[in-house]
Amino acid sequence: MELGLGLIEIGRPWGTGWNGLPSDEEVEQLLEAALDEGILFWDTASSYGSSEERIGRFLRSRREAASRVRVATKFGDVWEPGMEESWADHSYDSLVRSLDRSIERLGRIDLLQVHRATEEALRQPDVYRALDEAARRGVREFGASVKTMEAARLAIATGRFQWLQVPYNPRRREMEPVFALAREHNLRLLVNRPFAEGRLLLDDSGRPLAGEEARRSALAFQRRQTFEGYVLIGTKSAAHLRDNARLWRETAAD
Repeated sequence: MELGLGLIEIGRPWGTGWNGLPSDEEVEQLLEAALDEGILFWDTASSYGSSEERIGRFLRSRREAASRVRVATKFGDVWEPGMEESWADHSYDSLVRSLDRSIERLGRIDLLQVHRATEEALRQPDVYRALDEAARRGVREFGASVKTMEAARLAIATGRFQWLQVPYNPRRREMEPVFALAREHNLRLLVNRPFAEGRLLLDDSGRPLAGEEARRSALAFQRRQTFEGYVLIGTKSAAHLRDNARLWRETAAD
């Protein structure tokens, strides 16, 4: 497993203590830091506000670097500025519009995932029609972002996906059986929310914990699993990314 970069925070409000979108300069510093640290899997989504657009602009300005980055995005979730919550739309027309926008913004899609891939969504023929259309447009790898083991098993049973994205951390262990299932079916995993959206880094009164032991412990927790894929660190700060990359390397020796 390796570290990947989750990029919702450069495009829309997200997580505990979110305090505004980063500037263009801060986004450039973040993505440059990812390149420097060898964090070359970047995960975004059509519903992540301006995230895709900002990633695409950076990659177009770094042609050589762009060839080293694997770009993953998602469709099936809808968010617009001013909305408090996103909402699912897995109709064919909505999915293809989302696909069109993502290709235009990013330039290419290396991995396309079905966002909010519930059991209900995974039973909709429109989803697979849209996946077929994405394949015709050059997308070669597909995944499903799931939150329950029932949805994970259904996604695997379709035979259409090479990747699953799942939440997993010390406060959210219900997806733990997915690791053995992924090994059994030769699937790769993306693990999101390793810090429980920041809650693992707060004390009982909601104040940030001093030092780095909470982050080290959360990353070491991920290391206890065996899988092919990435643990996604979501951040908008180059300094935080570099620090987490250092801790990730250090936990390899623990």
